[in-house]
Amino acid sequence: MRLALCIIIAVIAAQARLALAQDPELVMGYRTNERRPYIDDDNDEGIYKTLYSRACQRIGCTLKVVRLPKKRLLQALAQGEVDFYPGYTYNAEREPIALFLPNGLRERHVVITRASHPAVVSYADLGNGVELRNLGNPDLIPLPWQARIKVLQVPELDVERAFRLISAGKGDFYIYDELTLRFYWERLRPTGLTLHPSLEPWQAMHMGFSKHSRFYRAQPNPDYRADQPLSPDNYPLRLDPTSLAGRLTATLQAMKQSGETERIVEHFLQAPVR
Repeated sequence: MRLALCIIIAVIAAQARLALAQDPELVMGYRTNERRPYIDDDNDEGIYKTLYSRACQRIGCTLKVVRLPKKRLLQALAQGEVDFYPGYTYNAEREPIALFLPNGLRERHVVITRASHPAVVSYADLGNGVELRNLGNPDLIPLPWQARIKVLQVPELDVERAFRLISAGKGDFYIYDELTLRFYWERLRPTGLTLHPSLEPWQAMHMGFSKHSRFYRAQPNPDYRADQPLSPDNYPLRLDPTSLAGRLTATLQAMKQSGETERIVEHFLQAPVR
């Protein structure tokens, strides 16, 4: 009996040492449909996996990619089963479950319409139109014009399907990330559509880091202005820089400043068509 007890204790101790020796695992969640060049639906390859795998390696952890339907993914983020969503636009509904942080990339949005649509030089030119929007995505139209837009929400809407629906007259326009739209535009060369110049300056893209992640640790933000609206740049909390999440964002910033991030982006923009 005593020998068996000693063996059990030794096995438990060995398992504990093995767990301590393993690198922590950071879970990135993404919906099931692809968003090239950021992420492929077959093997998860793309900008996101390469960028965050390298960043994780530098802070002593590994990256795991989990693909789930959008609703299930948001539940997992809220429960801390997924640590972060790599490209997440801030809004008031999402704020309780995630801290919004620069993800190391930049973005701006562009509009696609049928070729017969007049030039879009202002959001006013989209007034009274029907926008195709992926179910659950935030409104990308600035406030003064939102009330003039009708929205048709489509579950699991990807870019190729958006092109087809706009061509078929199921909606009047689709607004999305410029890098993604240009990637598909160059490869699909859709006829009868127009990709309009962006109406926005480039700005930092954000990730949503789960407030229930085991790696989340925050502290009061001394730069927070209570008299200003909440936003990713004006929030009562900030990451503890010594936490794994804090070290991840610092590493992403260093990769951006060194030019490594831009080289990753360019590599996937030039990737051959499958």
